[in-house]
Amino acid sequence: MDVHIEGGCLCGGVRYRLHELPKQLSDCHCLDCRKASAAPFVTWGAFRRDKIELLSGEVGKVSHAGRLRSFARCCGTPLFFEDNPETEWVDVTISSLDEPDIFSPEVAIFTEDRLPWVPLDP
Repeated sequence: MDVHIEGGCLCGGVRYRLHELPKQLSDCHCLDCRKASAAPFVTWGAFRRDKIELLSGEVGKVSHAGRLRSFARCCGTPLFFEDNPETEWVDVTISSLDEPDIFSPEVAIFTEDRLPWVPLDP
């Protein structure tokens, strides 16, 4: 099956294509994700690095706590997360997809850092 899932940043300067379905979908409540996104949590999908194609624009990277967070240089939209530059799996922000509504999170992670007013789905 040939998969083409597309996404990009707020202003449209960065566009990417994913060539597989995500391995895992998770809501991350960790403090670092909250700070990096300025949101109460971030929904991520795990994709193999070689299945992510950058179509246009420039991606900036910030190293923090030994990991890499990537964002659109043009507008700052958070896009990718890597445990290290050589890792096989890269997390992609589900909300940066053109059609994020078809990818529901399967699990909540780092819930010990969750803001008290964010409900968890039992």
